[in-house]
Amino acid sequence: MKNLLTQWAQAGDPGAMIRLAEIYSAEGDLDSAKKFFAQAAEKNYRPAARKLAELFDAEENFPQAIKFYRKAAELNDVAAMERLVELCPNDAEILDAVLEIIDAQYNEIYFMCDVLEQVRSFGSHRLSEFFPGQAAAIERRRIRNKILKLKSAM
Repeated sequence: MKNLLTQWAQAGDPGAMIRLAEIYSAEGDLDSAKKFFAQAAEKNYRPAARKLAELFDAEENFPQAIKFYRKAAELNDVAAMERLVELCPNDAEILDAVLEIIDAQYNEIYFMCDVLEQVRSFGSHRLSEFFPGQAAAIERRRIRNKILKLKSAM
């Protein structure tokens, strides 16, 4: 299986890269795991960027963790956005970058969330079924509000 995945990874398949990375990670070969996570992250494969960040985070290599959490956040990973805010609550540049990512991607969704919240307040929950991204958008809004509060305290 590893041989086949290696061939696919060498051909540029990010799914094969991340699967190989997971296999190596489970075997305890973290250097190989990082190598394949990094290759997939370079191809803008969001799960790879976050998993690589988590490996560096667990090793307390925070500069590298921040680098890859930021990459994952730029690829719309909410957990990465949250962790960046936790790691860098006093770093205005990082906080601004996360705000920019959230605002660039979700201004329209914020409006829809407001509409759905108002509909829900009238007792109708059916409309929210048509908008499955609502929970993620609400989470982004929570992160955004947390960042604004941190920035106001700076």
